[in-house]
Amino acid sequence: MSKTKSVPKFKSIQEEARFWDTHSTEDFPDYWEEAPDIKFSKNLKSIYKQVVPIRLDTQTTNAVKKVAEIKGIGLSTAARMLLRERLHEMEMLPYA
Repeated sequence: MSKTKSVPKFKSIQEEARFWDTHSTEDFPDYWEEAPDIKFSKNLKSIYKQVVPIRLDTQTTNAVKKVAEIKGIGLSTAARMLLRERLHEMEMLPYA
């Protein structure tokens, strides 16, 4: 009979990230729960009605790329998110 490994308690997200970088999730089958079925929209682009091309300087582009990398999202998504956040701060756009 094999003993199931248990996942340790972590003091921080960084500690947990380091753990999962060096361990396989397959070694901890009892740790995971089955996720519910998820329905995806067939056409997410339909929520965006207009395309607005903008020109950015290199420094701004690199900053948006860094945000996208940190958040694990695409460049366009990061730019849209940052723009919406700023518009909310200026009270020019209501929260949805």
